[in-house]
Amino acid sequence: SDSLGVRCPRAVPLQPLQKPPPLAAAMAMRGLTVFISDLRNCSSKEQEEKRVEKEMAHIRSKFTSDSNMNGYNRKKYVWKILYMYMLGYEVDFGHMEAVNLLSSQKYSEKSVGYAWCALMLREGDELLRLIINSIRVDLISRNDNAVCLALNSICNVGGKEFAETLSNDVLKLLTHNITKTYVRKKAALTALRLFRKSNDTLPAEQWADRILALLDEKNIGVLTSVTSLVLGVLAVDSAGWEAAAPKAARTLTRLVLNKDYSNDYLYYGIPTPWLQIKLLKVLQHFPPPEEHALKLRVSEVLQRIVSGTEVTKNVNKNNATHAVLFEAINLSIHLGQSSETLPQCINLLGRFISIREANIRYLGLDTMARLSQEQPHTLDDLKKHQSTILFSLKDPDISIRRRALDLVYAMCDTATVKETVSELLNYLDNADDHIKEELVLKIAILSERFASDNSWYVDVVLQLVRSAGDQVADEVWYRIVQIVTNQGEDLQRYAAQGVWTILNAEVLPHKNLVKVAGYVLGEFGHTIAESPGSSPSEQITLLHKHFRNADPDVRALLLNTYVKIAHTYAEVAQMVSEVMQQHSAAMDQEVQQRAAEYISLSAPSLASIKGTVLEMMPHFTERESIVSKALASKSKGDDPEAPTRRVEPRAEAAHAEAAPPPPPPSRQETPDLLGGLADEPA
Repeated sequence: SDSLGVRCPRAVPLQPLQKPPPLAAAMAMRGLTVFISDLRNCSSKEQEEKRVEKEMAHIRSKFTSDSNMNGYNRKKYVWKILYMYMLGYEVDFGHMEAVNLLSSQKYSEKSVGYAWCALMLREGDELLRLIINSIRVDLISRNDNAVCLALNSICNVGGKEFAETLSNDVLKLLTHNITKTYVRKKAALTALRLFRKSNDTLPAEQWADRILALLDEKNIGVLTSVTSLVLGVLAVDSAGWEAAAPKAARTLTRLVLNKDYSNDYLYYGIPTPWLQIKLLKVLQHFPPPEEHALKLRVSEVLQRIVSGTEVTKNVNKNNATHAVLFEAINLSIHLGQSSETLPQCINLLGRFISIREANIRYLGLDTMARLSQEQPHTLDDLKKHQSTILFSLKDPDISIRRRALDLVYAMCDTATVKETVSELLNYLDNADDHIKEELVLKIAILSERFASDNSWYVDVVLQLVRSAGDQVADEVWYRIVQIVTNQGEDLQRYAAQGVWTILNAEVLPHKNLVKVAGYVLGEFGHTIAESPGSSPSEQITLLHKHFRNADPDVRALLLNTYVKIAHTYAEVAQMVSEVMQQHSAAMDQEVQQRAAEYISLSAPSLASIKGTVLEMMPHFTERESIVSKALASKSKGDDPEAPTRRVEPRAEAAHAEAAPPPPPPSRQETPDLLGGLADEPA
């Protein structure tokens, strides 16, 4: 109480002011505040540009004339430069002033220098060489704020040169016992950045044990950052990092089974879902564990995750729980038959592909496709859901249709090929144009790979060529003529009869169908020539009906067919001769050249050569299916690779006269009169 008897409040000691964040400190500068206010009050773009030009001239003159500028003014002008740069104006001065701020002992000035580095510099800039030493000084200092600024800067602009110079300092900071938690988190992510720039910065023999020891850390934030670093290293090479697997399993046990975590890290009731996902991924970089205790621990964790996941109405919770669940399923797939949860996972995936949520359906189909490829012994269990998978081919979402197609393709085998191909052919009629070409390739591959008899394969491919039109890649019909040529007279007769029947039924057949018919009838038309309604003259008449409206490459192939038939059956020689004479002056160079050379070949003096040139095609060399190559190229986002072949002299190349012409060569070559297939004759 004072002398008047009035009770005075007890004096409270003043607390030290906290350092304002850089932006707040910047806004406390009156000149900067006025400048920003002036720009915001500009009524037009021209007025703003005039104000910016005036300020730039003022700052440039200050930097030039005031050699002893104090830190306050320097940081104020650098903030103005950054603000103008962020508005889109080009800035080509002030670099050295900003670099000088990095060496300041004041946090408010140093932070401005680092903000300038983050915004104005890019990896590879020559100016970065000037700041490496300043960054290293801050990195090894005892001021945690300066250390964090340096780490942030390395993560923003650090490249290979930074990795070679600073990686050891960052790793020492990461593994040092006295490093504070928030600094250690930044150091782990900075080490990951440097490792990605130069894989040599983190040798396993030197750093693996020290970094993996951090996986025993209690702090979840540090654990998450260090696990990200370990995952990045394992993605390149897991040798020397084998101790990561038991540590990841131990941490998962702590989180999932023992529930040893702070409530601060609960996300919609799920403990640290991001960390769980990372740890499950770590385990997938190593073979299934052989140690019984580790194997049991992993199995218990997977069992808890798989059996404890439920669908709720909360979208965010669903996303988090299913992210963890699908990663657990991926780990079960990786473990294979040693995983006790695999059958349970298959049942869950069967449920997921039938629910309404599109994202979960997509993930279910994608995971099933991976399961069928990595664990073929599960195919019988997956086939129980085949009706649901086929129904997904009609989903409105094209990404789901693609995943369903991939899964149907992966699940197909000899026992189910006819049913699967039949369903895919039915789907082909209504399929989206974006998926048709891939669908055609997969139908062609399945029908060839698992065909019980080649006649069924011929029927399927002819139906593809007939119904899919432009979506049928050249490789598809290249392949069928190779197989028909190689498989003997019975299949050749069957194919000839098939194309003859289809061509008769079509009013305007697609050009690929005309090509297949032209090749097959030119080579094997003699096998049906004695049948009623398919005499040599009738074959030529039917083919010639489609000649006039055909593309030049189709016309060129049909000329080969006519010559082949005329060589075998003299009664049509006059008809073919008239066609050749008519087209010896054709506008298209290839058609004209073939017609002219066939006319020359009919000269009596070339009779012995003519027999050799026009003999039946020999068998093709057995090689990898060009259709499979086309699908592999398409799945990588490339154009299907054109089949390559040896360029032969014109007279020798005439063997392949009725064969489909290859895609246009990429360089200037001697034109191949008679075309050819991907494979050379045996």
